[in-house]
Amino acid sequence: MTGGDTISVLCVDDEPGLAELVGRHLERADERLTTVAVTSAAAAFDALETTDVDCVVSDYEMPETDGIELLEAVRADDPELPFVLFTGRGSEGLASRAISAGVTDYLRKERGTEQYALLARQVVHAVQRVRARRAADTAEERRRTILEGSPDPIVVLVDGAVAYANPGAVTSAGAADEADLVGRSIDAFVPAGEDDSVLHAIARAAAGEERRARVTRPFGTLDGRRVTMEATGRRVTWNGDEGVVAVLRERTGDESSDDPRERYRAAFEGAATAMVIADDDGRYVEANAAACELFGVTRATLVGSHIGDFAAPEYDVEGEWSSFRESAVARGTFPLVRPDGEERIVEYGATLNVVPGEHLSVLHDVTARVDLGERLEREQTALEEMYRITADGAASFDEKVERLLALGCDYLDIPQGYFTEIADGRQRIVTAVGDDEATPGDTCPLDEAYCKRTVRRDELVTVQNAPDEGWVGDPAYERFGFGCYVGAKVTVGDDLYGTFCFAGEEPRAAAFTDAERTFVELMARWVSYELERRRTTERLAEQNERLERFASVVSHDLRSPLSVARGYLDLAREDDDPDPEALDRVEAAHERMTTIIEDLLVLTREGEALGNVEPVDLDDLVASSWDLAGGAQADATLDVAGPLGTVLADPERLRHLFENLFRNSVEHSSTGPQQDAADSVEHSSTGPQDDSAADGSVTVTVGTTADGFYVADDGPGIPADEREDVFEDGYTTRQNGTGLGLSIVSGIADAHGWAVALTESEQGGARFVVSGVQRPDEDDVNGENDGADDRDGDGRRARE
Repeated sequence: MTGGDTISVLCVDDEPGLAELVGRHLERADERLTTVAVTSAAAAFDALETTDVDCVVSDYEMPETDGIELLEAVRADDPELPFVLFTGRGSEGLASRAISAGVTDYLRKERGTEQYALLARQVVHAVQRVRARRAADTAEERRRTILEGSPDPIVVLVDGAVAYANPGAVTSAGAADEADLVGRSIDAFVPAGEDDSVLHAIARAAAGEERRARVTRPFGTLDGRRVTMEATGRRVTWNGDEGVVAVLRERTGDESSDDPRERYRAAFEGAATAMVIADDDGRYVEANAAACELFGVTRATLVGSHIGDFAAPEYDVEGEWSSFRESAVARGTFPLVRPDGEERIVEYGATLNVVPGEHLSVLHDVTARVDLGERLEREQTALEEMYRITADGAASFDEKVERLLALGCDYLDIPQGYFTEIADGRQRIVTAVGDDEATPGDTCPLDEAYCKRTVRRDELVTVQNAPDEGWVGDPAYERFGFGCYVGAKVTVGDDLYGTFCFAGEEPRAAAFTDAERTFVELMARWVSYELERRRTTERLAEQNERLERFASVVSHDLRSPLSVARGYLDLAREDDDPDPEALDRVEAAHERMTTIIEDLLVLTREGEALGNVEPVDLDDLVASSWDLAGGAQADATLDVAGPLGTVLADPERLRHLFENLFRNSVEHSSTGPQQDAADSVEHSSTGPQDDSAADGSVTVTVGTTADGFYVADDGPGIPADEREDVFEDGYTTRQNGTGLGLSIVSGIADAHGWAVALTESEQGGARFVVSGVQRPDEDDVNGENDGADDRDGDGRRARE
């Protein structure tokens, strides 16, 4: 594994050029990343042997050896090397296999660069976790090596030079600081007139078969003194190199009268590591400055206190102290509680009777290392649980979303979680978990929600402390009062659906970590995948339904006029003098088939996505639709009630809507044989009729409403008990009706997000009302009243 900030990534993908493409995207996403690209598992193994690699990013589907098999092979050689499966194929089974094989992360390929930014963050986070763990292990080995020595001066020798020196060694060698010793050759400590020093002797002795040694030889200090040193040494591995740790002790002429405490007092007082001495009763009789800092008290307070005064209540002080007195040495950890209530995890190494009746403990604060280990374990556990939830084939989508929100609340330690939908400037809660009073279905204006910032940015939004980050006075803060928040967008294709977010009233003590941000992004991304899959499934079902409707009409409605046409043609061929009326019926049958085919073409396009939604001048479109529907040739009049203005719509779809409504009014309000012509849906022949309907003429009126428009006629109308049925496929009261016209009208309205309803007109005829129609801002509409010259005095424009 490489060191420093640089991270080396091995990219594996069998498709030519794709591994290099992934590498380039990763390097652009994070400047710390450097990449090596290979196109097979065999090449990956070669690269792992010859190159320092911090992380592997591999595709799944590859010949000979797939991504899971490569992962298993890598894990057999290096269980800690981060491995991210980056694949275009995704399934619950594949995710389960990857987790079982020990994958670090699992990510689906997507179009665009945002997925590579997420991949880069996962790679950096995984490598940093391994580096932190290895650094902690290295520091642990170093600390344990020192603890196994004594409080006397200690040096580590590697390749004939000083690699480490504790404060006691710095003082004994007459050096200014540790930097003055580290890196210096041991030749510098040879006294005048000698061939070598105690350091040479201990290095030679410890390198022998015994591994441990003790020697006494002269030692020359850097400030010119000559002393006699006794060195006890042993072989160690220091930062990967073979070396010797030596514990030094200055020898004096009268060794028996030497006070042991005086021998190491300078080292004791100046040591950066906390040291305390306790008597037989467990009361501290001595403490250095580092210990006072660790305990959070002055020396006067610490000396005289009992070892149990700073231990957590659940810690068995008496039992541990008794065990130590019996074994003479002890090593372990205990929870130290400072007077301010803060708890620290302390590792200790204790030696009995360093001076008779007094016992030395060397203490080291390992809270950060323990916290790191617990955090890494929590992260791994949360990721595994997330994969289990999403891979649960027996659970519904809604159940999985609720379980993911509960998992996020637990992992982030935030009380509330929400899955929301955003539409028409409002936010609606789809799913909520937590201890607040929010329930599914609750809505609020988007401007009053924290999620307003989430949907406007490309990456998730975090708020650690809302008051400190300027949220006071914001409508969202005034409404909800959240002190912390984290949220990611949920999209379906390229369309915004809503957000996946977590919030709580209290601010967070610490900022959201990269792991926590990635965790929320992964959950939001899975929800997006599922919603997109559901939408695709629904569209396929709708398409199949349209095809079934198409087949039904073709198989039934087209056969009848074809049979009629064939029958009359056969009669005409048998008769020397063809019957003109029979040929008229043949022509009418052909015209009916033409109408059916036209309606079917419109119907098959009904479920397609809208084209360009743009401002449409209703006055012009209504006029042209009237002509195309045959209104100008029929005994009918179009009456436009005032300027209709401009709406936002797909022009062609809207034209079909008006054509079908116009045909419906003209053809079902007239009488006579000509009704066999093109038709969509027929009204009942019952109902009130005025004089215009009786003589075959009809007036069709188009006007506006508060949120849409209407088309009304003065024909016979439709009975109230049949009005809900007229929009169904196949509904018609005419013998030669297709029953598709008003179904097409309903489909076009639905595609725009409008609603269409049938009521009775003022003259007793049919009145179709289309509501929910959006109009552009006035500034976006040009020439809205351009047709004013064609209108009469009261604003109406008539066409006959």
